[in-house]
Amino acid sequence: MTPSKALHATIICLQAGKVLLVRKEALEWSLPGGKIDPGETQHEAARRELQEETCLPLSDAQFLGHHVLQAEEHWVYRMAVPPSRVPQPSHEIVECRWFLIQEVSQLQVKPSNVELLRREGFIAVKG
Repeated sequence: MTPSKALHATIICLQAGKVLLVRKEALEWSLPGGKIDPGETQHEAARRELQEETCLPLSDAQFLGHHVLQAEEHWVYRMAVPPSRVPQPSHEIVECRWFLIQEVSQLQVKPSNVELLRREGFIAVKG
């Protein structure tokens, strides 16, 4: 029997050509999101995680797709964040920052999140 994969709701937040990344105590950045709790829908998890990590409400989020990675499954949403909304680190998050997509390759970003950005066409596939 294969071990079950961790189920995640992940939100790609965009504003003025930039993507929002969050960081816990570690140096590694990630997209906002997290594990789906038992009895919670993917959309409910996306709403809860975004609020917990960035204090942003999930609004007009577009479901992009379901991706099965090696150890995780992600339900990915995209949300435009108006300039009037400013993310604030909360819960276990120590920093929220906007980055140009081109900057992501120069950062230490969770590999599964880089793969999700590639699969959704935000980062070009190297080749």
